[in-house]
Amino acid sequence: MTSFLPQPSPVLPQNEAFFGGMFRQLRLWWDRGSYQFDYTHLSPLALVRDVPITDEFSFRWLMVVGERVLEALANRGELELEAEASQLHTDKHTLLRNLFQAGEASVLTITSHITEALQFHGRFGAPANPAQTLQQYSDLFRSFGLPPIAKDFQNDRCFAAMRTAGPNPVMLKRLKILDERMPITDELFRIAAPCDSLDAALGEGRLYLADYAVLDGAELGNFPNGQKYLYAPLALFVISGPSKELLPVAIQCQQKPAADNPIFTPNDGYNWLIAKTIVETADGNIHEASTHLGRTHLTMEAFVVSAYRRLAASHPISLLLWPHFEGTLAINKAAWQHLMTEKGGIDKLMGGTIKTSQQVAVHGVQSTRVMNDLLPLSFTQRGVDDRDAFPNYPYRDDALLYWDAIHEWVSAYLRLYYSNDAELQRDTELRNWIRELTASDGGRIKGLPNDGTIQRVDELIEVVTYVIYTCSVQHAAVNFPQYDCMSYVPNMPLAGYRPAPISKTGATEADFLAMLPTLDMAELQMELGFLLGTVHYTQLGQYDDNQFQDQRVAAPLQRFQNRLADIGQTISARNQTRQPYETLAPSGIPQSINI
Repeated sequence: MTSFLPQPSPVLPQNEAFFGGMFRQLRLWWDRGSYQFDYTHLSPLALVRDVPITDEFSFRWLMVVGERVLEALANRGELELEAEASQLHTDKHTLLRNLFQAGEASVLTITSHITEALQFHGRFGAPANPAQTLQQYSDLFRSFGLPPIAKDFQNDRCFAAMRTAGPNPVMLKRLKILDERMPITDELFRIAAPCDSLDAALGEGRLYLADYAVLDGAELGNFPNGQKYLYAPLALFVISGPSKELLPVAIQCQQKPAADNPIFTPNDGYNWLIAKTIVETADGNIHEASTHLGRTHLTMEAFVVSAYRRLAASHPISLLLWPHFEGTLAINKAAWQHLMTEKGGIDKLMGGTIKTSQQVAVHGVQSTRVMNDLLPLSFTQRGVDDRDAFPNYPYRDDALLYWDAIHEWVSAYLRLYYSNDAELQRDTELRNWIRELTASDGGRIKGLPNDGTIQRVDELIEVVTYVIYTCSVQHAAVNFPQYDCMSYVPNMPLAGYRPAPISKTGATEADFLAMLPTLDMAELQMELGFLLGTVHYTQLGQYDDNQFQDQRVAAPLQRFQNRLADIGQTISARNQTRQPYETLAPSGIPQSINI
């Protein structure tokens, strides 16, 4: 029977110094009562019932986030037209700044202010009116800069780049046969690629589809400013020309072909822009609820809770993973308690009802299959792994550098403690951790090896690599573009406010503006993107000095850190010859999901 007391694991040296210091002892990992699964917070997902005090936000984290809250308050103050309301934001700004200067003695009050900011209620005086010009969306950015994408978002190349370097760069799949749901013709295809042909592009494997079918039949929201719209579009792309550039070819706004559901192409004027925006809205809804919240935050919570319940603090996997779990339970609690709730921020912003968003999040977790979702395999399954055929895919290229580096680090580390498969099979704590991850009364994680009975060291290396990669690089890839790509609402509105066009002609700029969110919702989305997309707390590979007391860890850790430095140089060099993709620069990748 596994012990949950702070004692050495059978595979660890019998050395008190190895336990990692008093802080880890105080976390009470051995107390199962501190970490109980709950399936009602976001049913039926496995989340922690209550976040123990030792897992709440640290003071250092509060200081980092607080700086962003101060900038948001300053921006609000500049937007207020009435002097009294502006002064209120100024007073909040001054109070919070004074609390920071008082230090940890004010931690409870600081926490309450930060928690309030993360609830994203929006500015009381924000106008619930449609914008009359695009400039009104730009004018919302006062104390923080307008993202560069505001200049280029209407460009087709920018639209294509959002699929390979945007916040949700995981949707493209290569077509082997034409999709019957989208009856594209060669004539329509040649509008976007006049020197190409549909048959040639298909036969040579150059057609790619972004399919948002998971949103089909979504229940549409109407809170807080009236009827909203959310569709399940199909967007077709081609790799074309000598430069093998990704180009958008056609968009169908709904899944079933019909006379009132036409296929839009780049010569359809504002109808084409509206169709692209409908795709961006679908992409944003899947991104926020599934790719971001579901497949990083919520999926990793099951790993965190099970590890705290089943692995002693001194276990080598605990020592390796703890820095990658820091802050996850606390930020997830803020998400399901305040954002993913009725009349919360997601309910306000998204095109569907809160029930729709919750269902998309649940689908994101439940459709995850760990061993099938290992990063290299995920690219192969989508048919986007061939760099010669698909040369410009910044997310793929940069992410794979990290996957390989993390895999090498995890392999070297774990083989210090498991020299063969038999040693692994004797580790009862590890066996109980993996078993609980898959159990219906545990983490409910799917796709672990052998239905949750890891037998080989190689299998464990893959699982731990997946966990560390997801907690660090993958979360960074889908979190930080929230500011660069999503805070400027015309580029990626999270809800439409007019139905999809039923004709290929006749739309105007006024029609495009009418479908965009009202200014108060645009301001709220801007604040959410700014606060969540600019907080960088900790850095991948930078473990505390006392994290690993085993001297054997020093050499593989140094190799890992050296590889991360090399990755930074590689990405910097790549950005000299491509549209710069800064999201995965090493300095911008935190260790854990903490925002």
